[in-house]
Amino acid sequence: MRSDINNINAAQANTIPTLADLALKYGTISTDQHAHLIKLFTFKKEQVDFEALLRDQGMATPYQLGLLKLIREYQIVRKSGEEFGKIAIEKGLATKVDINQALKLQKKEFKKSRHKKLIGDILVESRILTTKQKDLILKEQRLFNNHDYDASYTESSSSDNASEISIIVSSDHMTAWIERHNPDEMAITLNQVKDAAMTDGILNGVYPDSFIQCFLDAGAKKFPVARVDCANLLKGQSNFSLYVSDEKGQPIEKKKGEVLAEQTGVPPEIQVENLYGENINAAAKNDFAVRCGENTRWSRDKLKILAAKFGVPSLSVTRHVFIHPVVNILADANYRYGPIEPYADLSVSGTITGAYPITAGKVSAEEIRDANIDAIGDIHTRVGISNAIIRAQGDVHARYVHNSRIETFGNVYVQNEIIDSQIRCSGKFESPTCRVISSSIYAKSGVILSGVGSERSAPSTIVAGGEQHAIGLAQPILDMMNSIFDRLEDLKDEKAYQQSQAEKIFKKMIKLKTFHDKAKKKKAALLSEFNKKKAHINAKILNNIQRLISTYDERMNKSLATLKTMNVSKKEHDASVVELEKKISTATVQAEKEILSHEKTLFAYLETSKKKIGVSIIEIKGTAYAGTTLGGVYQRMLLRDDINGFKVEEVRGQGRAPELKFTPLLQKS
Repeated sequence: MRSDINNINAAQANTIPTLADLALKYGTISTDQHAHLIKLFTFKKEQVDFEALLRDQGMATPYQLGLLKLIREYQIVRKSGEEFGKIAIEKGLATKVDINQALKLQKKEFKKSRHKKLIGDILVESRILTTKQKDLILKEQRLFNNHDYDASYTESSSSDNASEISIIVSSDHMTAWIERHNPDEMAITLNQVKDAAMTDGILNGVYPDSFIQCFLDAGAKKFPVARVDCANLLKGQSNFSLYVSDEKGQPIEKKKGEVLAEQTGVPPEIQVENLYGENINAAAKNDFAVRCGENTRWSRDKLKILAAKFGVPSLSVTRHVFIHPVVNILADANYRYGPIEPYADLSVSGTITGAYPITAGKVSAEEIRDANIDAIGDIHTRVGISNAIIRAQGDVHARYVHNSRIETFGNVYVQNEIIDSQIRCSGKFESPTCRVISSSIYAKSGVILSGVGSERSAPSTIVAGGEQHAIGLAQPILDMMNSIFDRLEDLKDEKAYQQSQAEKIFKKMIKLKTFHDKAKKKKAALLSEFNKKKAHINAKILNNIQRLISTYDERMNKSLATLKTMNVSKKEHDASVVELEKKISTATVQAEKEILSHEKTLFAYLETSKKKIGVSIIEIKGTAYAGTTLGGVYQRMLLRDDINGFKVEEVRGQGRAPELKFTPLLQKS
């Protein structure tokens, strides 16, 4: 039997497919490419392996290589598991049926979570083997193995950064989060995050590198790394219709009570592939593809969204349907005018000032000054924007921007100048006649400017291709979600404290009761002795016995009083535990609702930005002064000298780190 095992071990290395074989099997490379790799490997056998060949020849991405390695490692573990099973059968510790069942469970576990569970552990958990029996088989297996098989049975860690980051996957396997354990102490790289996701076996919904990099740059402690979004699937698998615009995309005015969106035939479950590529039936519940916004309401059957007043409809990036009544102001929008109706399509002939915060659909004004505006649509100013905070979902147009902050999912167009301002957009910043002074601009779809900086001003920062706008919106939501978890954890910590105090008091009460009972027995013994011998013992001894009895009486009375006090204190702690349990139960339900709402908004922001094309190109037609910082998603560069008329693009070569490539602009004659 042992000779058979040795034969299996000797042949095992040959039965495990190489990375090249697996790449061919799973369609990563063609038959011709496979043959080419075999030739190269044969020629360079002592200097290179298939992983290096696949990478250097550009036949597989690092992500694909990681998956292929994961599959090969599983097959090695499985082969070793079969060998383990043969020894267990030989020793009479398990049957063939037990081993086959364990191998099936091992395969199922790998398919479900990409976890390479060991057959010995499965047999121990199934109570077929004891831990000692498992160790005995492993010891014998080491003896007769030609290679160090049992390395796969050691406690594994995915990488050096395993202690610094962890993957948290939702129970439905639709969302995965990265949690950094020491974000202030240890820098985590993009590749480490991707390796962690790959090691976990995540195949679908991984966010683009630009998202992950910007989350890392922002110092996020916990952030989503992958998400399978069901919104479009819900629309596709139910009869969903949206009536907010005509065939040309122009909004249609709606009367009160008219239907804005409807969804019929909602399936109880949605067919979807989860993060691990498994087809599952996700519960649709009563979910709706969009949500009610301002001036809209649900129909009684919850299958339609209706207009609550007359106005122009729109769909926001957070998937809310709004109705915007039209408001025209033929003067300045200031304190004298008063508050403006929320979410109106606002047209102001004069200046919008900072009298009141404004939420609106579209905004049009002569000038915006000292204002705080949150708009669903576009913002147009005929003059400019100064000392303002603008958050929009459409395009922003102005002649100048001074001392302001602008955040938008659309594009930004500024004619003349930007001074002391910050602009973040998920669209493009296209302002070929605009000069930027002492400001920062982050635009996902590229930047076109006239010039940047001056000899005397503070330096500016221009970045293209990144997700700074979307991540900037996501970060406050993540902070709010963390605060919700923290509040819940505080209640749980308080409950644990009250429980521990009650347990401490109870232990003291047990000791005190034990002392009381012993004192009671000793007192009873002394009384018995006293009654028996009081006629034959002299007065002095009798007095001593009486004093001892009174001492025991005093101690017993004190212990009883202390027990009563401690019992009252314990009951108070127990009552606090019961009250905290009620609070935790209520808070958990409320927290789940709040988290769900925040997650819907968060993922709507990320999915909207995900649809935008990232363009890591900055074009400056005039002069960029020394001190200006230019950058893309991964690289930043500080200009040491003035540069005239150029384009800078972030490029990634095969197997090389990203770099900024400068090219001069062709001058028009």
